[in-house]
Amino acid sequence: MRRVVASLAALALAGCTPTPAPSPSASPPAQSTGPSASPATASLAVYYTLSDRGTPKLVREFHRLAGAVDTPAGKTTAAVAEMLRPTAFDPDYKTLWPAGVRVLGSSVSGDEVTVDLTGVSGSGGLGAEAEGQAVQQLVWTATATSGASRVRVHVDGAAVETLFGHVSVKDPVRRAAALDTLHRVWVIAPQHGETVGQDVTVHLAGIVFENTLNYEILQNGKVVRHEVVTMDPGSPAMGEKTLTVRLSPGTYVVQAYEISMADSSRQHVDNHTFTVA
Repeated sequence: MRRVVASLAALALAGCTPTPAPSPSASPPAQSTGPSASPATASLAVYYTLSDRGTPKLVREFHRLAGAVDTPAGKTTAAVAEMLRPTAFDPDYKTLWPAGVRVLGSSVSGDEVTVDLTGVSGSGGLGAEAEGQAVQQLVWTATATSGASRVRVHVDGAAVETLFGHVSVKDPVRRAAALDTLHRVWVIAPQHGETVGQDVTVHLAGIVFENTLNYEILQNGKVVRHEVVTMDPGSPAMGEKTLTVRLSPGTYVVQAYEISMADSSRQHVDNHTFTVA
């Protein structure tokens, strides 16, 4: 099949104000434009990690990026370039990739996307756990934007056995199981730093015991709303819940968490600060 190649040199990448995001399993609708003096933009899924009791687990934001984003390969290159930089809206979200690593380009052929990286050698190694999650961070980002289900990793145009010595990338890599890979609780919307209207869409996701999730909204450290919600579908799939909350203008924090059945502690906390205009 025809290979579609996108070079990083063709990209002028830019993040912008967060926008509401679709569900964990969905990709944003494809956007295409005709000839224009301005670069195309698209809202692309970018995966980061959030520490869960010292273990990095994947979370996701949607970033509006400019560049050659009118093809699956172009979107993949743009999203991976964003993923490699510490550009998450939420300061709790991190990239596991060493600072020297960059993406040269991506290509899509059938059900496989190839991502070509550079700067891997000499960039500093990762431990086995961090390397495994870094590879999955790349795989979840590249599959979300390309529509492919497998990721072939190249370094400077060539196949490699491993990136940092622990995890094989000799063969194309698929997404690992969500239960083992994803942070168990996500606040999808509002995204961190977002400004919204007074009818606030709260979109939550989670892989939680008995499909039960707590969320609360705080203003100036005080809880103004608390609710226990049921996720759909149930574990081991990532369930979701979307609801609308009316709030007065101001700055708020929405946080979601699971209550431990063992000691009633809060587990897998994710929170976002947002503004109601």
